[in-house]
Amino acid sequence: MLNITGLNRFFFIRDFHDMRCKYDKVLSIIHQQLNREPEDGDVFIVMSKDLRLVRLPTFLQHV
Repeated sequence: MLNITGLNRFFFIRDFHDMRCKYDKVLSIIHQQLNREPEDGDVFIVMSKDLRLVRLPTFLQHV
């Protein structure tokens, strides 16, 4: 179940299909493809090559 309360923006990451990657690799792809620094509540959409799996890493900054 996806709770979207407090989530700000959704970004689709194109041409990245490796579902084995950890958060650090996804963060580096965000820097390379989107040229931006993730902010609190941002959600990034990553899909597998066969479009069957969707991964939604979120950036949450705990103060």
